Amino acid sequence: MKLATVIPITKGIFRQELSYFTSKNIEPGTLVTIPVRKKNIPALVISSQDAKKIKTSLKKAEFSLRPIKEIGAKNFIKNEFIEACKEIAEYFVAPTGSVIKDFIPKAIISSPSSTIEIEYLNKNINAIEQRHHEVVVFQQPKEERLQSYKSIIREEFAKNHSVFFCVPTIADIEEISSEIKKGIEKYTIIMHNNLPAKKIKELWNNSIKENHPLLIIATKSFLSLPRNDLGTLILERENSNSYKIQTRPYLDIRKAAEIISAKLKMKLILGDTVVRTETFYHHKLSVSHRIISPAEQILDNIQKKPFETIGAELEKILKESIEKNERIILFSNRRGYTPIIVCNDCLRTILCEKCDSPLVLHKNEGERKIRFICHKCLTETIVPEKCPYCQSWRLQTLGVGVQKISEDILKKFPDAKIFKMDSDSIKTPKIGHQTADKFYNTPGSILIGTEMFFSYINKPVERTALVFIDALFTLPDFRINERIFQILLRLRSLAKKTFLIQTRLSNQQIFEDAMRGNVSNFYKSELETKKYFQYPPFKIFIKITKEGKNKEILKKEVQLLAKKLEEWGPLAYSAFIPKIKNQHIWHIIIKLDPETWPPKGQTQQHKELHEILSSLTPDWKINVDPESLL
Repeated sequence: MKLATVIPITKGIFRQELSYFTSKNIEPGTLVTIPVRKKNIPALVISSQDAKKIKTSLKKAEFSLRPIKEIGAKNFIKNEFIEACKEIAEYFVAPTGSVIKDFIPKAIISSPSSTIEIEYLNKNINAIEQRHHEVVVFQQPKEERLQSYKSIIREEFAKNHSVFFCVPTIADIEEISSEIKKGIEKYTIIMHNNLPAKKIKELWNNSIKENHPLLIIATKSFLSLPRNDLGTLILERENSNSYKIQTRPYLDIRKAAEIISAKLKMKLILGDTVVRTETFYHHKLSVSHRIISPAEQILDNIQKKPFETIGAELEKILKESIEKNERIILFSNRRGYTPIIVCNDCLRTILCEKCDSPLVLHKNEGERKIRFICHKCLTETIVPEKCPYCQSWRLQTLGVGVQKISEDILKKFPDAKIFKMDSDSIKTPKIGHQTADKFYNTPGSILIGTEMFFSYINKPVERTALVFIDALFTLPDFRINERIFQILLRLRSLAKKTFLIQTRLSNQQIFEDAMRGNVSNFYKSELETKKYFQYPPFKIFIKITKEGKNKEILKKEVQLLAKKLEEWGPLAYSAFIPKIKNQHIWHIIIKLDPETWPPKGQTQQHKELHEILSSLTPDWKINVDPESLL
């Protein structure tokens, strides 16, 4: 009889390790199925010993051991990868099993016995020792970056090394893979979680059995792929917020990639047109290049009141585009018709009763029917005739959404061919690709969209314009300038002839930097601001969140924890949108010096903090390196 210690590969179980017995010989690294709370879940064996040697301890145990249900593939994950996941788990204050689960596709762990064993890799067992870890940053325009990647892949293949090319979304795979795999299609494997489970298993097992070096193009769920010959990990579109996972254990894949590549002695390449300020700072980049496009740059400083959706310059560009059968892309940061409704008497914004989030006005296409929708809980309500707070009749809509832009264009150009790309109109990736194809194949057409369209529109068009983005500057978010700068540069890169910005804030330096492609100046300004306010990269943020139906009870619970954390200077506050789906939300923020986290050794400064956070019940959410503080 054998006693096995396993790591449950699941979320919701906060024990790091569990013990089970089996009558079979079982080795560390074996994938198994174990019973937990009337369910069978996958687990990874990390140690095994003869039960006879600990017979006395077993008799004294206060629990009864249960048997392993199913034994699957041996050597399922490399030991170095498990060690990396333990380090990642420590950094993000999470169970190791939850971390491992984020790096293995569900189709692979759902049936352990159908997963191939990786014994063939033993012949190349010294491959890891023969490599060294380094981090390289490719901050280049997309076309130059892809050429650099292809050179790296050829060099790695010549060394008998495989390459893992990680992208943030499935849409990025579709956009990039055709270019990257040219000439090596036979040795390229593309994987993502939208494939059928049977296909994922087939590709996974094929990638393990293939002796020739491979180019693996995939999302983060496949990072555990057990090939000893992986020499380089490329993290494309490093600035994408999709790399920050929004569910437990709230991993940042960029930080995880640094730890994984270090443990596996891989070269890590971080690539983007403009990388995050943290990456720029940590790797001391020298940015002398300017990202210049041939497009004419127009900054339209609109001072008219009320604001006109279609200003004089934009109307002129639209007229020329339609007459010359040119395509134009218009950006709006909000979907719907108008994003805010205010009362002119009490000056309050009309909020969703369940969410305390502003109601957004929507109009049905081709109908007069209008409705209010909460973009947080999707509750739809009828348009109020008067203010629910002061009963005033003087309600006013403010702001610009995709629907309003479309309506205002049709008033001036009734025959305009308009396509829309936002979450209201694009429900599936298939619809997104179909809409993009129709737009590209329709001369003189206009595409109006939110940031979503960047996932489907990748070929330049004659003209692009930013209709209105000023509202984003009002968000108290420490990353908002980076987000705006990325939007500006991506829009600008899509314009062959003209790039227009409509704004009332033309004195903002960020517009000038975007127009000139002056990345160095943007970094300098951002780092000065972040150093002054002690934001990342100068500090690490830990955000602790609690939700509850009773506002006062929740506030007391948060204040009690804040007092317990007093040594680390916590800041407790209500969320920017304080209630979602009838759940009130409070946060606690802690700032730490980067070199002190995660705590290591026995005398570390923040060991007690880590223990407190680890002991919190599951209704507390712990988010290290949050994307936003709101």
